[in-house]
Amino acid sequence: MSRLELVDVAVQQGGRTLVHELSLEIGAGELVGLIGPNGAGKSTLIKAVAQLLPYRGSIRLHGESLDQIPARERARRLAYLSQDDRVQWPISVADLVALGRHPYRGGWWRGAGRASDADRQAIESAMRATDVWSLRARASDTLSGGERARVRLARALAVEAPLLLADEPVAALDPRHQLEVMGLLRAQAHQGASVIVVLHDLTLASRFCDRLLLLHQGRAVASGAVEAVLSAEHLRLAYGIGAVMGKHQGQSYIVPWSYTTYGDDG
Repeated sequence: MSRLELVDVAVQQGGRTLVHELSLEIGAGELVGLIGPNGAGKSTLIKAVAQLLPYRGSIRLHGESLDQIPARERARRLAYLSQDDRVQWPISVADLVALGRHPYRGGWWRGAGRASDADRQAIESAMRATDVWSLRARASDTLSGGERARVRLARALAVEAPLLLADEPVAALDPRHQLEVMGLLRAQAHQGASVIVVLHDLTLASRFCDRLLLLHQGRAVASGAVEAVLSAEHLRLAYGIGAVMGKHQGQSYIVPWSYTTYGDDG
């Protein structure tokens, strides 16, 4: 049985269909990338999986309908990292990361439930893995964009959920930390998690993901093995680009090189 199964999932907002009847299965230990141009429906789809948007169709986790799983249990089984990196109050980095452990504690209000040894270990491990341990005493609203992105990832990792959803987790990061974060997500998958990541960088997608789903205007252009999805024809249809493709040390890279009109056959 697949860990996560989407069947004919569709999302509408304001009278517009943003995602059209998409189906996808993800097993334990897989890192699946959602790619496509702006407005393709990537973030909308991942929000639907996270139960943050209404949808039609079925989303099942371990055979159970996600919308039927109690909220506290769902928060233990699904971790969601959004695009929005705003921090609204001067909470310390350590306390922000610790929010990822609230589903395991006695309540959602401050001081409810004492942190267990497992909580403390998960929090420290997540901060060290994302290279923010040295920032643990800093106020979160004083961090740079890249630092906030890594702290928020640490919060998601601290949940230790079997399903991790990450929406553009490398968008604000420098090249080194982009590689580190993608390596972390891949490591989570290798340790048995199911990971879905929204990406714009096609080389990162080709290097780190096991499979890809390419979206355009809310529909699937292609889904499956990385090299099959990232074909010249698919890139032209979805992005309107031509790209330079090659391999380095046995891994693929893709450099967008030219652009055309979407769907141009010339």
